[in-house]
Amino acid sequence: MTNSIHEPAHDLALQARTHDPDQVEAADAQLTPVASAMALVADELVEVEARLGELLHSTVAIIPRVGGHLTFAGGKRFRPVTTLLAAQAARYRSDKRITVAAAAELLHTATLLHDDVIDEGEFRRGRPAAHLRYGNGLAVLTGDYCYARALQAVAYLGEPRAIQTMADAVTQMAEGEVAQLHVAGEWDLNRERYYMVIERKTAALIAWSSAVAHLIEPRHAEALARYGREVGYAFQIADDIIDYSLELRDSGKARGQDLREGKTTLPLILACEYRPALRTRLEAMLRQGPPVDEAELAELLDRVIAAGGLDGARRSAQAHVDAAIEALAALPRSPARGALEDLARYIVRRTG
Repeated sequence: MTNSIHEPAHDLALQARTHDPDQVEAADAQLTPVASAMALVADELVEVEARLGELLHSTVAIIPRVGGHLTFAGGKRFRPVTTLLAAQAARYRSDKRITVAAAAELLHTATLLHDDVIDEGEFRRGRPAAHLRYGNGLAVLTGDYCYARALQAVAYLGEPRAIQTMADAVTQMAEGEVAQLHVAGEWDLNRERYYMVIERKTAALIAWSSAVAHLIEPRHAEALARYGREVGYAFQIADDIIDYSLELRDSGKARGQDLREGKTTLPLILACEYRPALRTRLEAMLRQGPPVDEAELAELLDRVIAAGGLDGARRSAQAHVDAAIEALAALPRSPARGALEDLARYIVRRTG
């Protein structure tokens, strides 16, 4: 199904319960790896959705309205799915995994609410961004509430390791966001700095999610955290590739939006390494400041592709996927481990 990755978790659970086994097996063959993975944990995802509703509840009525505008807008639930699959793969069945999965999604929601204000994003998940409907102040403060509720929920689990590792991840996420904003418009961004940003901005939360907040056996937590970190790298690189290659993304983000905002990502960094003359063009464009000349931007995007920047970035993403799958060898074979492997492979395949 071409759009099945956007189906709400409760819809997938309903399908799994109402179809007979033969029909489910036939349908699974047509599902994307993301949808197949969601189907494997569909009943648990229903619990996560309920927990999310509880965590977004507040006697201040506007908070669940603003938070729910994004949280229940049909996202892929990648982080909760990863948490639940990892718990299955590590044979961890405590109900605490549901709270960890919900907290991970709430943290992700907070970053999106903040990002859309900073980047002046107009669309998110097929609908107007929350800040356009409710204003920048309410969007930012609701994002803060999401952070606070996620931290509170994990703290109430009574597991010091979980809250400590979550605090570490949130600190890294904040560092990544600040670093990305600080270097925006700097034409000499190099690979090391790029990876510093994406490790903190994207990989840290996925690594915490896939390690199930480090509540599982330490040996398995270490392997799954490595898996999540490598998947996080690949995930962000894939998004950066798509930004160069599609005219319009599902979020409503236009082609080349990252560069339009002064963000020099891996495809451009590699293209400049392959063809140093591109650095001069990039520097000249960025020094003009916003708004960029759209014709010049389109030409630069095409030159990045012609120089092999997308191909090089795709090879880097694949290397991270391979490392993620290698990390899973520490866990026993199971359908959940297989689903985690398929999810990792799909990250690169969606850029083709």
